[in-house]
Amino acid sequence: MQFKVPQNIDMQDRIIGPLTLGQFFYLLFGGLIIYILFNKLVLEGLSFFFWILAIPIGLLSFAMAFLKVNDRPFPYFFLAAIRFLSQPRQRVWQHGAEAPPKKPAKAKPDGDSAAAAPKKSLDAVKVNELADILDKGGS
Repeated sequence: MQFKVPQNIDMQDRIIGPLTLGQFFYLLFGGLIIYILFNKLVLEGLSFFFWILAIPIGLLSFAMAFLKVNDRPFPYFFLAAIRFLSQPRQRVWQHGAEAPPKKPAKAKPDGDSAAAAPKKSLDAVKVNELADILDKGGS
């Protein structure tokens, strides 16, 4: 008996036409920003600044919605690029810096101390005997 194996199970659901919900919100957010810029800048006669701001915002929202880099969505790539650019490229050893304080070990309750197994101590003679046994191959 053969069974159908589902394919592309990692695909997101198409909610609004051919767009997923995330793609729709990226485009909606970019469109709202461009609309606000249009109302503030073009209607006041600053259309040159509107185009300077609207084109990168439109391209960024389009890239966030549809572009994939190495089969990963663009938002992952964009956040990784920002993280890479914001972190220092070289680690510097600080001579006077102290190590972070160690956390104190949790104390065991004293009520069950009699039930706890006693610690085994190894002296030099016992260690030498064990080393001889291992050297001889266990005999």
